[in-house]
Amino acid sequence: MSSDEKIWEELSKNTLRGAMMSKGVSYAALAERLSAIGVEDNELNLRNKVSRGRFTAVFLMQCLHVLGAEWIHLPKNLEDGAGKHGAQSLAKKAPPTSI
Repeated sequence: MSSDEKIWEELSKNTLRGAMMSKGVSYAALAERLSAIGVEDNELNLRNKVSRGRFTAVFLMQCLHVLGAEWIHLPKNLEDGAGKHGAQSLAKKAPPTSI
C-alpha cells in the first residue's frame, strides 16, 4: 500500500471518528443508530472497521447520516486530518451540524 493511500485511510477514519466525537456518540450508540436504518453491525465490528480506515463510501455515508452530519470538512493539508490527533482536530473545527 502506498503512503498516499494510507493518508486517505487515516483521513477517512478520522473524519468518522471526528463526527462521532463532535456528536458525543460511542461505537455502541453508533451500532444502535445504524440498526435503526437496517445496517446490522455490533460495537466490536464497528470499532475494528473504523480503526482499519478501510470501509466503503456507502458505510461512511450511512454513519454520517445517522450522526446527523450535514456536510464534511476536509482540511486543505490532508496530513492535518490524517495525523495522530486528526479526529480531535476535525471534531473541534466542525460546526455543530457538520463534521
